Amino acid sequence: MNLKKIISNTSWLIGEKIIVMVANLLVTVVLARALGAEQYGLLNYLLAIVALIAPVTALGLNAIVTREIVNKPTDTNKIISTSLCLRFGCSLIVLSLFIGLILFSNIIQANEEKLGLILLCLGNIFTCFYVLDFWFQAHVKAKIVTKMKFIIVVSFSVIKVLIALFNPKLVYIVLAFSLEVALIGGGFLFIYIKAKKVDTFSFKDIDLTYGRKLLGQSYWLILSGIASIVYLKIDQLMLNHMIDSNAVGTYAVASRLSEVWYFFANALVITLFPALLKIRDNSKYYLIKLQKICDILFVSALLLAILVTIFGPIFIVLLFGEEYSVSGRILQWHIWAAVFVFMRALASKWLIAESLLKYSLITHGVGAIINIIANYYLIPLYAGEGAAIATIISYFAASFLAFWFSKSTRLIAVVMLKSILLPFTFGKRYWKIGKNN
Repeated sequence: MNLKKIISNTSWLIGEKIIVMVANLLVTVVLARALGAEQYGLLNYLLAIVALIAPVTALGLNAIVTREIVNKPTDTNKIISTSLCLRFGCSLIVLSLFIGLILFSNIIQANEEKLGLILLCLGNIFTCFYVLDFWFQAHVKAKIVTKMKFIIVVSFSVIKVLIALFNPKLVYIVLAFSLEVALIGGGFLFIYIKAKKVDTFSFKDIDLTYGRKLLGQSYWLILSGIASIVYLKIDQLMLNHMIDSNAVGTYAVASRLSEVWYFFANALVITLFPALLKIRDNSKYYLIKLQKICDILFVSALLLAILVTIFGPIFIVLLFGEEYSVSGRILQWHIWAAVFVFMRALASKWLIAESLLKYSLITHGVGAIINIIANYYLIPLYAGEGAAIATIISYFAASFLAFWFSKSTRLIAVVMLKSILLPFTFGKRYWKIGKNN
């Protein structure tokens, strides 16, 4: 693949993510200050609940669609149409059942919270159109996607800020989040039709036999996606039930500032994944590329963690006020999970490239179980800081340690270990390259 095209694509992805990151940071600051820790915690609690069903409605098709389009470019219409049909149908069924559960059970008792969850569910139906993003990924066309997302996200950032400043009611803020998700889904549909022009998807391209084949490949990813989101969001749910909404609010501020940096790893890996697939037959070159990407991801995460550990608490007090001072201590722990999250972004794509999908479930399952157990013991003792420590432990176990236990995945574990040892060897294996240049 053309190096210039890859760099351009990555630049657009990273540029958009930086702008969106700044916009989201502004929204987080304004919402956290306007709502207070308790109401802001409740907002994040509702978002966390809906996030738990997202992997089910995605059907684990995300990276599989990219792989299929790269490997079978002549079948693009069938791949897109069938995937879209599967995700739309699943979204309607799952979200209808979830809304019914909200309305007719005592899981959520307050009417405002019930309404908020229903609004978020309705907005998430439109995430079925997010599958179209993988056509742009496969063709390394980030520019048009980033423009669309930039316009919508920045517009809704302004709307959320205005709501927070003039009428900070939880239901209005939740409605803004829901409409944003829905419009991004509609935006994917619009730009895909525009990019493909007349040769777009249609009902006649839907192939249910092929759909069953896709689901046969993706069920491991569906389960691993559920496990992944469990150990990403379960901490906020457990904090709400074991402590209170105030603890969720202070923890959410820290986790948002920590997780907002994950875009770098995802942007880099998403862009390079199609290129990695094309050089997979050249095992030596393929392994070298894997190692270089992993090194970049690890070093970036390490530098980030060090800087945030030093300056994070000061930054939080300046932005959010003394009410959120405890968030600074939580952030100093939570940011170190990025070391394993960054490398995991590469490992997840590698598992797909190597058709080792079941290990995605196994490793994420390990992380989910360990995170729940660690949270159960650490939250009563240390509240939000305990949840942050549990996050580090679970990511270490799921995104590094678990890969050592199978011969099939040990290769990526070795790649990660070499990256982790890089600072201790002062980057010695790159000295030769530098001398040659």
